Amino acid sequence: MFVSLACKEKVIMSVFMFIMCISIPLNAAIIAACFYHRLHSPMLLYIALSSLADTSWEIVVISCYFSRIIAARKIISFNECLFQLFSIHCSMFQQFLTTWLMYVDRHWAIFWPYSYMALMVNKGGAVKLVMIVLTIGLLLSVSLVIVPTTMVYCNYSVIVRDVLPVFFHQLQGQLYLVYGLTGFTALYSTWCIVRKCHKSSTEANIKALHTCFTQLFASTAQFISLIVILVLKRFFRIPTFDFILVLISSVSPAIVNPLIFGFRMQEIRSTVISAFRKLQAIHHKRTLNLCVMIERTKMNIKSTVATKQKRSFQNAVKCLY
Repeated sequence: MFVSLACKEKVIMSVFMFIMCISIPLNAAIIAACFYHRLHSPMLLYIALSSLADTSWEIVVISCYFSRIIAARKIISFNECLFQLFSIHCSMFQQFLTTWLMYVDRHWAIFWPYSYMALMVNKGGAVKLVMIVLTIGLLLSVSLVIVPTTMVYCNYSVIVRDVLPVFFHQLQGQLYLVYGLTGFTALYSTWCIVRKCHKSSTEANIKALHTCFTQLFASTAQFISLIVILVLKRFFRIPTFDFILVLISSVSPAIVNPLIFGFRMQEIRSTVISAFRKLQAIHHKRTLNLCVMIERTKMNIKSTVATKQKRSFQNAVKCLY
């Protein structure tokens, strides 16, 4: 039974690793398209950071399971456990905080355009906002690692029972604060933008509404996977089922978001299509050159064979005379 369960986990793990290998080039293409336009708008910077956070999230989660299932490591050190804890929460915080920043940026640009332009005209305005958000996520992740190190895990010491729930609720409060802040901002910003754009049909409002729904579709993958896992893991205690749910939550944003941004963002879509056509033209040119070389080789072989046959015939005629 245990052997069959281990084999099932390896097969499932291999499938999701294959999906990860597909999602990494997709996110790399999105990031390359954003940098191709030199990040001329803050939204391209946020999309590049979101793709980077989604990729790091799936790599961190799958690598943790890889060490246990594929590498067959049943025991890890305490420092490795803390490093995994830091990596998981850091990548998750960057995911949700980057999404939160995207909604704040769009809401700010629509409802307070003058102050928004004053900040963005300043060199590095969007970069400063990104650095602040990334620093907040980093500090939250570090706090989650520092709390376990302050506890004493030794037979000669006793942990007070009333202290552990306090730490647990503090950590849980940080997680729900980030999730709740991002979810509330997404719903409130979308509702305000839809209400404003409904009153006017100008081209700028239509574009803002298009961008708003693009962000909403992208963040839906994060929240749906998170809610489904929290609900199902609470009511179902099946190890294999939990294992599959965690892997789905790790790869779904990295697969869904590049498709959403690639299809709905004009700058990214045009760049990806142009790059694909160039690669297709290069492949067609190489194939054509290869066909020409093959035809020339065939002609040379035929010419060589004909020359040898002609010489053999001439030598045979000379021998007769």
